[in-house]
Amino acid sequence: MDSVNAMLSNTILCGFALISSNIPTALGHWTYSRLIVNDEVVGEPWQYIRHHNNSNAPLTNVNSTDFRCNVDAKPAETYTVHAGDELGFGINEHFGHPGIQQVYLSKAPEGVAAADYDGSGGWARVYSLTSSPTNSTNSSSTNGDDGDILTWATHNIQNFRFTLPASTPPGEYLLRAEGLAIHAAHKWACAQFYVSCAQIKVIAGENASNLGAGVREGDLGPLVKIPGVYRGDEPGVLIPVFWSFLTNYTAPGPALWPEGTQEQHVV
Repeated sequence: MDSVNAMLSNTILCGFALISSNIPTALGHWTYSRLIVNDEVVGEPWQYIRHHNNSNAPLTNVNSTDFRCNVDAKPAETYTVHAGDELGFGINEHFGHPGIQQVYLSKAPEGVAAADYDGSGGWARVYSLTSSPTNSTNSSSTNGDDGDILTWATHNIQNFRFTLPASTPPGEYLLRAEGLAIHAAHKWACAQFYVSCAQIKVIAGENASNLGAGVREGDLGPLVKIPGVYRGDEPGVLIPVFWSFLTNYTAPGPALWPEGTQEQHVV
């Protein structure tokens, strides 16, 4: 009963944006179900991504252990990749809300398989795709005709891709896709998170012996815990105005790894 009351209270607080979250095929919602490696979708849906029972509904409680890999996520198979490979996630629909895409990586303890790892260790943020570059004018337009509103990483696509850092140490990992929809994020606890975890085994890439100055294999970090990575009131999770009035945006989370990695912008 408490969980039902909490859900109803959150629905009232956030308005219609969350009402459809309780419908399994809610328009605009998504779930990451496919792993992409070097421009190829590998395996079947959920073969290498932990299958959860939250359908395509969002998460709004950043303090729950469900925030790691979603609700009741079950172990999957583990796919072997090389450090430096291009990886990605595909979804069952189009991304339907304005927002960003981020990726976190957590190494299973020595001797523990990815399938047996609960994600309670440290997580590094390795990728962030946000919005178009900061605008110089404060536009109130929502149709994009004047070119002044931000374009978002979730705009009309079915997948996103990124490069696994070449300095990623060998081992088994959880690779966590995190989509953050901000259409209701001007209200407390109304940001919508869509998360899934792939299981990967990383082996040395072709460039493992030439990582570049200042980059050493094994320097994964800074590390954060999930839950614990967000409070819920930091910039990027709680935004100051309705999303279509934003003229700049900075993603939440720790510094990207490896050191020097920058947020990517939609162009």
